[in-house]
Parts: sequence; C-alpha cells; structure tokens
Amino acid sequence: MRRNPREQLQRRPYDCAVITPPLPPELIAEVPELVRYGRTATRLHPRPGDVTAADSHIGGPLRWPLDEPWPTCVAPRWGIEEVPIPAELLDRLRVVESRRTQQHVMAEGEMELHREIARTVGPGYTGFGSAGDGPVVGYRTRERPHSQPNPMVAVAQLRAADIPDLPRPGGADMLQVLWCPDHHAVRPVGPTVALRWRRETDVNGPFADPPRSWIGRNDFVPVPCRLYPEQVLEYPFRQELPAGLAKRVDAWDERVDEDEDGMSYVEVAMAPGWKVGGYANWSLTDLRDTRCRQCTGPTSLVLVIDSKEYDGGTQKRWQPAKDPQPTAAQQPTGLLVGRWGALRIFACLTCPDAPFTLDQQ
Repeated sequence: MRRNPREQLQRRPYDCAVITPPLPPELIAEVPELVRYGRTATRLHPRPGDVTAADSHIGGPLRWPLDEPWPTCVAPRWGIEEVPIPAELLDRLRVVESRRTQQHVMAEGEMELHREIARTVGPGYTGFGSAGDGPVVGYRTRERPHSQPNPMVAVAQLRAADIPDLPRPGGADMLQVLWCPDHHAVRPVGPTVALRWRRETDVNGPFADPPRSWIGRNDFVPVPCRLYPEQVLEYPFRQELPAGLAKRVDAWDERVDEDEDGMSYVEVAMAPGWKVGGYANWSLTDLRDTRCRQCTGPTSLVLVIDSKEYDGGTQKRWQPAKDPQPTAAQQPTGLLVGRWGALRIFACLTCPDAPFTLDQQ
C-alpha cells in the first residue's frame, strides 16, 4: 500500500552520534605544507534502521516521481560457466602431479597440461576445480543477457540539507543512486549504475513504488540504513601532491615503517568507508585518469560505496569514538563490492546531466 506523501516527508532529526578521532597532530607538524591541500569530506556512517522517502539513507524508498520511468538495465551480466574436463586429461594431470618433488612446485610437463585444460575450457577461462566431492570442471566467464530489462534497486538517497559536501550540479540538492544487482560485462566488472540529480521541491509526491528486480547477488542489495553524517578533513593521495611534497610524505611513511604502532600517510589522510566528497585512495592501482568523457575536464569524487567502514589497518584512525551501533560498524549495509573493496563515483559538475565514471578499488 502506498504511503501518504505527508507521512513520507516527516524528516528525522540528524543527530550526529558518531565522532571520528582527530588527525594525529604530528603529520601536520612534520609536513605543514599539507594544510593548503586539505579538503572536507562527509563520512556517512550508515547504520541499519528504519528509513523513509524523506530521509538521506542507504537502501529504502526513494522520492521517485510517479510519472517518471524507473531505470532498468539491459547490459549483459558477467557469469561463470562450468565446462566438463575430459577424464583422460585429468588422469594425465594426476600422473604428472604425482611426480612433484615439492608440494608447491610443478613437475615437468604439468604447466603444458594446464594450458591444455585452458584450451579445452575455451575463451574466458579462469581456472578449474571442484566443489566438495563434485566433479572437476573448468570455469570460464560468459556474457548472459537479461531476459528482459531489469529494474535497478535503490542504493542511496542523499540530501544536500543533510550532507554538506554533496555537490549541487545545475542547482540540484538531492542525489539518488541505483544499480543492477549483479556483475556485468562492463568496466569495472560489477553492477551497472544510474544517478538521478534532483531538486527536492520538484518531487513532492505521490511517489512510485520500486518495481520488482531480478537479483543476481544478494550482497548487492543494501540493508536499509540511517545515516549519521559527519564532516572530516582529508588530504590528497601522494601522487596528487607536488613532487617535493610527495617526497616529504614518503619520508613520513619510511619513519612509520619503523614504528609498530605508526600509521601510514594513506591510513591517516583519507577516510575509508561510505563518504561524499574528499579525496580518493589509489593505493591498489596508482592514480587513474577520471577525466570527463564528454568535455575531458576534471571530475569530482561524489560518492564512495564501501564494503566496510574501516579495517584492521585503518581502525585506529577512523573507528568512531562514539557510535550508536558499534557492532554494525564493520559491514553496516551488507554490500560487498569486489573483494571487500569500494566503488567510487566521479562526476563532471560542469557538463549538463553531470556525466560520471566509475572506479573500483
């Protein structure tokens, strides 16, 4: 049953009940030139809870106009296909494996048999193995089309009134994020994403109910979460700094490596977890080109969708000192991006419609 629009617009108070520990003062004391590169970001601190279409939230209902088509996905999904491996080929492999003199060192001829298995499985080969006592099979990736356009699921609704670092392209003051919950044959491999920038005053109800979606991965469907936005100060990834200043940061890291309790520059300077604005961490790949595909101008980091709020390496710096749900902090939304990674959305704030690009780390 559709809710009364007035009930949907009764907003919750955004009591910021989470507090990030302060930046270790010795970083700025040692590298004071960093101050000029400081940039704010809003940590979202999602925690499971009831949400409404009036809220900034993860998951949950959107303020979606009743007469506006719901976004759908037609991009091919990226699936894993099992391919039987001839018993004769597996028998030859076992014979060669029995000749190993060290457990983790292949015997002569073993690599050639692995290549033969790869040719047997065909293009998209990713390996072979078995599940439990099942047969040994080869695995290959395959594009699988949707049987029909698949309605996307709501990932986030963010209001500039709640989140000070949310951009306002074209005067918009609300961002809605949706995606198709499966891996797709796109780059980066993962969900396809749709963004809607809106002016809140243009969407007063009644609102559309989300259509039923085909769910390829349950860990791409977020747990509805309230947000506890908190603005923090960040500093750039070292490759975005001038060369001389980057060397000063490297010297910091070298000293930290000698201190068991020390934290690296990356761990100190950029917040992990869900956030709006700030700087992107490029530790896995080094700095990538995120220029706008239309105007080739710079883009801005709009949103980071993270599998976790912090991990063992960043906990000391970024675990909230005060938290309404401390046991839910590690994986509050239930989403799993890549291998416990994050999806980052960069948007051009000068081009019409704010075109965006994705990066996964």
